[in-house]
Amino acid sequence: MAKKRPTVEEKKYMSEVSNYGCIACEQDGLVRPAEIHHIRKHTGMGLRPPHTKILPLCASHHRTGKISVHLGKKAFEEKYGTEEQLEKKLRERLEEWRIITSIF
Repeated sequence: MAKKRPTVEEKKYMSEVSNYGCIACEQDGLVRPAEIHHIRKHTGMGLRPPHTKILPLCASHHRTGKISVHLGKKAFEEKYGTEEQLEKKLRERLEEWRIITSIF
């Protein structure tokens, strides 16, 4: 379970994830700014998972749209995959980006 406030290292990772842009919009061929969604798996209501178990999602895919993780999770997962699948894809892409940028 996460602490209430992220550490410096967690803040750095959260910033990197949020700067990536919405991972669901990316699959639709769009680029939109993202906010952080904490992946809740076996945490129960009111308990926040670690600040490292996160996804970058726009407001629509996060909390306001019909196909969003909070309002239409089943439709969201059918269209984009599970949160765990998206997190894996995100981590792979961030690592690829780190490798590419380390060359320059």
